[in-house]
Amino acid sequence: MHTTVPPGNRAAAQPADRWGIRRAVRLAFPGPSSLAQDQAHTARLDVYLTDLLQPHGLALNPGALAPRGQSYGEMAEALIELAVPAGEGVDLLVMAYAIPDITPGRATTTYLSHVCPGKPMAFAVSDEGTAAGFTGLRLIREYARSGDYRRALLVVVEQAWLAYDPGVPVAVPSAHSGVALLFGDDDGDEDGAGIGDVHVRAGTAERSPCAQIEDLGEARTVILGAVLKAEADALVARADVVLASPGRPFTGVWWELAGVLEADSAEHGGHRIVLADADPELGLLCTAAVDVRRSRGAFTPQASSPLLCLDDYRRAAQERVAPEVWDYIDGGADTERTVTANRQAFTRVELRPRALVDTEICDTRTQILGSSVGTPLAVAPTAYHRLVHPDGEVATAQGAGAADALYAVSIFASRTLEDIASSASGPLWLQLYWLREREALAGLIDRAAAAGYRALVLTVDIPRMGRRLRDMRNGFAVGPECAAVNLDAALMAAAHVRGSGSSALAVHTARAIDPSVTWADLAWLRERSELPIVLKGILTAEDARLAVSHGADAIIVSNHGGRQLDGAVPSLAALPEVVAAVAGACPVLFDGGVRSGGDAFAALALGAQAVFLGRPVLWGLAVDGAAGVAGLLDLATGELAHTMALAGRPTLDVIDRDAVRFEGAAR
Repeated sequence: MHTTVPPGNRAAAQPADRWGIRRAVRLAFPGPSSLAQDQAHTARLDVYLTDLLQPHGLALNPGALAPRGQSYGEMAEALIELAVPAGEGVDLLVMAYAIPDITPGRATTTYLSHVCPGKPMAFAVSDEGTAAGFTGLRLIREYARSGDYRRALLVVVEQAWLAYDPGVPVAVPSAHSGVALLFGDDDGDEDGAGIGDVHVRAGTAERSPCAQIEDLGEARTVILGAVLKAEADALVARADVVLASPGRPFTGVWWELAGVLEADSAEHGGHRIVLADADPELGLLCTAAVDVRRSRGAFTPQASSPLLCLDDYRRAAQERVAPEVWDYIDGGADTERTVTANRQAFTRVELRPRALVDTEICDTRTQILGSSVGTPLAVAPTAYHRLVHPDGEVATAQGAGAADALYAVSIFASRTLEDIASSASGPLWLQLYWLREREALAGLIDRAAAAGYRALVLTVDIPRMGRRLRDMRNGFAVGPECAAVNLDAALMAAAHVRGSGSSALAVHTARAIDPSVTWADLAWLRERSELPIVLKGILTAEDARLAVSHGADAIIVSNHGGRQLDGAVPSLAALPEVVAAVAGACPVLFDGGVRSGGDAFAALALGAQAVFLGRPVLWGLAVDGAAGVAGLLDLATGELAHTMALAGRPTLDVIDRDAVRFEGAAR
């Protein structure tokens, strides 16, 4: 593999630490282009390109740019239009393609140099397989190090009509694909997902692909091309593995890169993406590590960019929260497979709308264990709200009350039960873990009853804390400015002691929470309080029937947001099984992965009587305190009402199983 580098003294070149990915675009082009079949257009283009190429001693193969489908030029023009802001240009343009036909490549690049504002220096990278994209990436990185370039654009395209490798059993797609990555020097005028060093390696395919991937360091995401998909099982325990979409062999990773970069830069802090592919015919193995840094503001909604969905709150919240606190809120157990599965379950729900139904008024009012509320969306118990806002749970209670929503307060709240209650205008429940010190548990129960809390929520899925790797890597501990103030300081002391490679909260959980509790112990809780008892963390029909037989007043179907048992069944998939087992004996409530009112509609249709929001409420709190919580809950309730109207279900009682089609049930 050959790479052109800038002329001059390489020793003087400095790493482009402020060089970043400004934008990532991926497009699919359906079928032949109308322009490609326009003979007059093709003739004009041929003449134009011939005039451009002759001074350089290059010849154009007639019709090469529009042989049987959409031309490289047309595809790249569309990608450039989306990737390069209007009125701006680039200094360096690299077009990479995996077809060894250099004459059309040079012609197309010259054409793009004319089309792209700024008349950049342009290169065509022609290489077998994925090597083209990797070479283009390294070429841009080397020029970035020279310090003379501010913006570069990498365009990777392919034409689907060309012959595919008969030895690879994939269907020839009817469409074309393209990726454009806009790189730029971070001059302070714009924000984006930063990119650190890009390490590109080429080796022999005889070497273990996993070994070379590991050589590039720990990765959060690994994107594997078609040939290396067999390596996924060996990597999945250490990173999120993305399998490239079917396409021309050895080029698929580039069609996944743009989407992964965009999603990861919006959702995660600094981490590494590794791309890997191989060409067995050439004996070539290629890997590249792209270090993505947390977006510094590109996704933060401003006054001109309103908060239109829960993900807008998420992006804004991440900018306001310390990275290790964000990891604590956002993370899950082990590989975070269940965190992802909770969200993916909703993608398997299809709505069955009814027509000609009077939906002028859609009523979201309901009752939850006797409490009248304006929405079936409730605030799930989450700990330490002062980590994201100085008013903590007091602001959360105010926001929930303003939205006329139920709020389940965590045993590890960072404001007193009494202060929270005095600030609340809506119903409150108290969530409990079964403490080894039963007297401390009894004291909380008495205080909750005296302060007007209306139910006790016993979380039953935490005999020990899940292995939350983000917290362990961060050595996460609760800072001195925030504490679980409703429990004795000595009982909570371990939560504040930072350790290398361990989570202080896991250490505290092991010391404070009793893992020996069984169904028989519920009798003590029932005798200790007259408040309704809600069991949170039920995922199976067997446990649902036991909950009913032991007198549970309600059940919350939940896998703890993917923070406990990695690989546990998604909450939504477990919901129908639990509803069937309970058979109306008590209310079934839901928690897990809800990110919109449409998601809430799906859970209600599958049998839930209320739907809890956990992480999203913390996003609202981080963005704007009580007003942020109220705004987020109002937004989600509005989305629910909107879905109800379009689905022809104007009241909650008519949102039934017939409203959805769902094939993802656990059993």
